[in-house]
Amino acid sequence: MTGTIFSYTSLLPLLALSSVFATLGNSTPIMKRANVPTSKAGYNRVWYENWGHKDGITHNWVFNLGTSYPGQVAQWGTGEIQTYTNKAENIKIVNKILWITPKKKTDSKGKVTWTSGRLEGTRANKWACADGKKMVVEASIKLGSAGEAQQKGIWPAFWMLGDDFRTRGYKGWPEIGEIDIMESVNGKRQTWGLIHCGMYDGQIPIRGPCNEPDGKGGYVKGIGRGLWHTYGIEIDRTSKNWKNETITWIINGVRHHSITGSQINNASAWNYLAHQKMFILLDVAVGGGFPNGVEGGLTPYSTTIDGDSVGMQVDWVAVWQST
Repeated sequence: MTGTIFSYTSLLPLLALSSVFATLGNSTPIMKRANVPTSKAGYNRVWYENWGHKDGITHNWVFNLGTSYPGQVAQWGTGEIQTYTNKAENIKIVNKILWITPKKKTDSKGKVTWTSGRLEGTRANKWACADGKKMVVEASIKLGSAGEAQQKGIWPAFWMLGDDFRTRGYKGWPEIGEIDIMESVNGKRQTWGLIHCGMYDGQIPIRGPCNEPDGKGGYVKGIGRGLWHTYGIEIDRTSKNWKNETITWIINGVRHHSITGSQINNASAWNYLAHQKMFILLDVAVGGGFPNGVEGGLTPYSTTIDGDSVGMQVDWVAVWQST
């Protein structure tokens, strides 16, 4: 979700995926929202968000506002067209559920503009997997149920960035590491789980340990929309050799694709991805390189709608460390 505006453009046609491998799965959705789990065998829950704090969103999160980090790459680095706000029409809590809703407005001259919402964890909320341990980061999420034709260009995501990104003044992508736990574009019944790392100089074709700008990872088909799913990643550092450490994507308890240190084959890049502290982000973008690359054209379209049926709901977020 971050980087330069060239990111993801070489994903066209994405489904060929020369740098990303596919996983077909029938992950069972959660038909009703469930309480944030209080236990997980072999783990301690070290942090969770259930949106029940008296100070609301700002208890654990800060709003990303506008069209970029202060003084940094425009359009959030990916060519997105929305402006992020903290208005209730874009981001709010209802019955202990976070709603992020893209909104479209047309002025008297016919110009269309979009707004939406984006959060990142506060400076205190950042985590790393300890040496010899495992860490799981997961969230219960419902994606908008509108048809694909109405969601072209809509891009919800649950992801993480290396905390060094903030200490450097929001600079250093992709070296600081990015783990996309769940991304979905254009209303597809499909989600992506990717990593970004190493260096990227804005050139095509893909290059570096994480094949930038595409990243490395995979996707899962058959993900029902308008239903609750639990999306997560597990970082496993129980091996004594970093090349055997893994990052695995999990949906509703089903393990899908994994990336190993040996596949990255770059100790510095893997260190940022699997060893260093990261913070969590939640957002719904509009337009940009990823939905454009998947669609094979510039999104959103005139037929793309706004509102809750193309937004994202988040029931809870949790971080677990193995005992």
